[in-house]
Amino acid sequence: MKAIHRCIVLGRRHLTPRTVRLTISGPSLIGLRPHPAQDIEVLLTTAPGSRVKRRYTIRHARPQDGQWDVDAVLHANGGPGSTWAAHAEPGSPVEVVGPRGKLQLRPADGHLFVGDEASLPAIAALTEALSSDQDTTAVIETDSGADRLPVAAGRVRWLERSGRPPGDPESLLTAVERELRARRYGQVYVLAEARVTRVVRELVHGAGVRPECVFAKGYWTADARPAVAPGTPA
Repeated sequence: MKAIHRCIVLGRRHLTPRTVRLTISGPSLIGLRPHPAQDIEVLLTTAPGSRVKRRYTIRHARPQDGQWDVDAVLHANGGPGSTWAAHAEPGSPVEVVGPRGKLQLRPADGHLFVGDEASLPAIAALTEALSSDQDTTAVIETDSGADRLPVAAGRVRWLERSGRPPGDPESLLTAVERELRARRYGQVYVLAEARVTRVVRELVHGAGVRPECVFAKGYWTADARPAVAPGTPA
């Protein structure tokens, strides 16, 4: 088991009405250099006293200072992770494990990123890590335009649910199918709700993208609170 980092919350700020950035710091983070879109497990205690883990993407790391930024989506009537993110204040203690995650960028003729607000921080980090000469497209579905954050892809296709329930794959399926007809992608990354991830992955495989060139990970399930942070590949 990886070591537990005992940290404090240094700061917090809202990036969107529903997304908050928390900066955590601890002496054991000094010198650690996470790969793009790696994540942490935040160790939390629920009101009944049980221990739970919630995962969040490391959006930025400052190894020389021992500081990591993590972005969290806040949910109405949310679970332990959302409650922590909504109430964590500067100076409060937090225990985390990480960095973790197996997602790695590979050289390719064209990168396609598919996701939603839960994976938006990871997609933002991954596109920033690619060199400027790489051909990149991101197709991202959010609840509304207010959930958007900057993404450094050459092409960004924003979709909005506009009242549709999360977990409905049709909008993303249609947009991804259109992208796969328009150009060839050497690498495809599908980071979304679990059911959406499965059906989009099947579409991508059916379009001729080899399985080893597809990284697909469900970030949450529509009938439960997100089990990971926005943008957290497992």
